[in-house]
Amino acid sequence: MSSLVGKKVGGKTYYYLVESARVDGEPRIVSQRYLGSAEDLAAAVAARDAASLPERTRHLAFGDVAAVWEMLTRLDVVGLVDEVAGARRSDAGASVGTYLALAALNRLVDPRSKAGFAEWWATTAADRFTKIPTRVLDHRRFWDAMHLV
Repeated sequence: MSSLVGKKVGGKTYYYLVESARVDGEPRIVSQRYLGSAEDLAAAVAARDAASLPERTRHLAFGDVAAVWEMLTRLDVVGLVDEVAGARRSDAGASVGTYLALAALNRLVDPRSKAGFAEWWATTAADRFTKIPTRVLDHRRFWDAMHLV
């Protein structure tokens, strides 16, 4: 069994990690590892804590966006609109149905203007599960999709 043991030497306490076991029926120290003084241990713990923290984090909206996107997918909104509107333009990053579904998603979750949509999209994790990159969400393409309908 391991334990932390402090030993006083010259008025200072030094800490050891000690492994105890029974030898010939008697408890004995079978191994001992020097850990340092209390200050050394505190510095090691602080360094470990600092090393375990990430340098930076990003907090992205997920739950509400994922729930709405799942409902739009189950209802096949994109497919139905594309069936009526026809094929997408060659210069468009997504189909008309996709743009309209994204507009509906935005209106339900966090209404923004078409010009502000790409900026909002970047604050969500939606590009990870929709596979729609921010670069194709230009507001002019939204208007082109609206005009087709």
